[in-house]
Amino acid sequence: MQRWWLKVRYTVKGLLFPLICVQFLRTLLFPNPFDVFILFLFFIFYIGFLFDMY
Repeated sequence: MQRWWLKVRYTVKGLLFPLICVQFLRTLLFPNPFDVFILFLFFIFYIGFLFDMY
């Protein structure tokens, strides 16, 4: 794998977890379908980066 992609992958993995936490709190406070959809996308991307699918 290319070196720049490894840096990007670890950066994205490090940034997604705090974004998921903030989005989860926002979804709890102001629930709407758009927030739930964004939270789902963040979670799917995080799982993908966690299991090295990307």
